[in-house]
Amino acid sequence: MKSYAGKKIIIIGLGKTGLSCINFFYRRGIKPWLMDENNTPKFLKQIPSDLPCHLGSLNTKWILQSTLIVISPGIPLSHPSLIAAKQAKIEIVGDIELFAREALKPIIAITGSNGKSTVTAMLGKIAYYSGIEIGIGGNLGTPALNLLNKKNCQLYIIEVSSFQLESTYKLNTIVSSILNITHDHMDRYPLGINQYRAYKLKIYNYAKVSLINLDDPLTWPIKNNINKIYMGFSKNLGEYQIKKTKKGIWLVAHNKFIMKCSCMKIQGYHNYLNALSALAIADIVHFPRDAIVKALSNFSGLSHRFQLILKKNNVSWINDSKSTNIESTKTALMSTYTKGMIHLLLGGDSKKSANLSVLSNILKKKKVQLYCFGKDANLLSKIHNHAEISCTLKQSIIKIKKNLKPGDVVLLSPACSSLDQFKNFRDRGNQFTQLAKQFG
Repeated sequence: MKSYAGKKIIIIGLGKTGLSCINFFYRRGIKPWLMDENNTPKFLKQIPSDLPCHLGSLNTKWILQSTLIVISPGIPLSHPSLIAAKQAKIEIVGDIELFAREALKPIIAITGSNGKSTVTAMLGKIAYYSGIEIGIGGNLGTPALNLLNKKNCQLYIIEVSSFQLESTYKLNTIVSSILNITHDHMDRYPLGINQYRAYKLKIYNYAKVSLINLDDPLTWPIKNNINKIYMGFSKNLGEYQIKKTKKGIWLVAHNKFIMKCSCMKIQGYHNYLNALSALAIADIVHFPRDAIVKALSNFSGLSHRFQLILKKNNVSWINDSKSTNIESTKTALMSTYTKGMIHLLLGGDSKKSANLSVLSNILKKKKVQLYCFGKDANLLSKIHNHAEISCTLKQSIIKIKKNLKPGDVVLLSPACSSLDQFKNFRDRGNQFTQLAKQFG
């Protein structure tokens, strides 16, 4: 355990992650100074009242008087106050770095633009069937520092975002994986996808085994280290593959057919790849093969991620509200199979530098009617000849209801962030689910 005695610690950002950082130090008898650019942060009432707290802006004077700054993922290192701190050689870390310094059990770390929450949850299910006590969280669910409080923990499984990796420097893992890298969060990374990729690649730096996506060169290390172990998964390359035969599609490990994809509750080629990467990671850490197969067979998916929420009158309603970028929506479309019409709901706040032409090309190959809503509805409607514009999600669904025929699919896969009209993607997905039950 690292000692923080005698350090003047500043915690910036008082959301869920910030609260976990506060409790981490407070339990050790250390009283950090706190700040948040928001005047009324969500967890303010849960913060100990004896801690100095500055709200509404970042207090540069406090920051430059500190010896350790702990930032939440939402605070970019490019903030002028943090640039000043870096120039003053003040240490800046995030919650994953603090966690990595304290963890006494092995760590599995997963990142990627899409699918990381699903793969993390799959591994949690595999561990459960294996009888292994785990701490699971990070970017998904429980903050990483809170996992340190779990007794009898044998293994940590954490999802890590690029934002968290920005302030992570030495994450020792038994296996780390980047599932994929696509254009996302470009508003955070002004230098483009290579800047975003550079932060993702940090997850390999202290990994005993690095699992890479052989189909996605952006996930490959820039320089191979001969002292490290690299393994790969792919549609048709490497140690772990997906193979299509006359009897169906299979997950294959080291040329051995492990399980038929149709035996899984979740469907879609992107989910088969998620399951393949989970299988590979589980093999690397020596989980029993029967537990892996049982877990993947019973895994029913995560809410708001290509989730079938209603099937009525032979019409399927799919909630893919978590698709907040173009690439994720593209994947959802490619995984939607029907002889009828796909009624695709796009809408929200389109991310900066989003390449809408990628979606346009996919739409030409599918039987799709587009319904666009929210802030960037007009912009989104231009990518397809068959598009209708509405102000709200509800108005779009009322239009869809009039056009539905047996065999159709209604797909909410917005390709945009939700904050223009909803609290978050979960709120958007929940409202879609209610509307589907009302109008389906």
